[in-house]
Amino acid sequence: MNDADSEWREITKKQRQISTYKSSAEFFSIQLFVDKMVQNLKTGGMKRVSDQLAALDIPPGSSVLDIGAGPGTLAVPLAGAGCRVTVVEPSKPMVRAMEEYRKFLSVDAEIGVIAGVLEDLDEKRLGRHEYVISSFALSVPDLKDALKKMHQAASKEVHIFWFMNDTAWDVTYTRLWESLHGEKYWAKPKADVIWNCLFQMGIYADIAVYPMKDERGYPDLENAVSEYADRMEARDQRQKEIIRKYLDSVLVRGANGSLVFPDEGLYAHISWKVDLPGTNTNLSPPQIL
Repeated sequence: MNDADSEWREITKKQRQISTYKSSAEFFSIQLFVDKMVQNLKTGGMKRVSDQLAALDIPPGSSVLDIGAGPGTLAVPLAGAGCRVTVVEPSKPMVRAMEEYRKFLSVDAEIGVIAGVLEDLDEKRLGRHEYVISSFALSVPDLKDALKKMHQAASKEVHIFWFMNDTAWDVTYTRLWESLHGEKYWAKPKADVIWNCLFQMGIYADIAVYPMKDERGYPDLENAVSEYADRMEARDQRQKEIIRKYLDSVLVRGANGSLVFPDEGLYAHISWKVDLPGTNTNLSPPQIL
């Protein structure tokens, strides 16, 4: 078995080398993308959220740490269900969006905010919580360090949601990036790398797979081209025409009449109990005979 942490670090490094954004936190501080995410939440476009909440099955009154909470996709409904929620979120626009979403859902409970990225936070700053979750927010340079911090911050369970295969936007990037920028695109490492890294740390996690179900709709082709031109750092007309031609060939009309990708892919729910007998809480690699 390959060293999963090294595999993660290598791919993540290559990803960051081809982007003008220094980190995912910088990318998700762009107001355009923040507004789009909040709009998707408000209109029910993120249909996977109900599946995620059911899979978490966190009892009311529990303390929860949501790492990379974004606009409160899970944090706000969990707070509304009676959980005591704290989030790790480095993006100020996302924190403002979370407050907007909290008011939209009429959630009175306050949500604590730890400003920063996981790799810069120590055990004392993260604190101790019954449940630690991370939903599509594990874009960290050092996977093993991140998993160790999550494990140590939890007293009951850890839950990670991550991509099982290439999403529609990863497929789009992979097919177009070299034509746009003259270099290969590196897609995110997938959930198997996370599970393997946990195994190599002595943590034997459960894994379940779900359809993404998100409906990222666009009112027309030009709207879709505009968003992907921004996402893919396409500046000139030649680049935009490459994007337009591709999107015109793959987008289809959804149930509500908007243009959507026919397949948003699969995601994994990786979870483990921190106090489970046999779990290696020292996080040393297992001995394989």
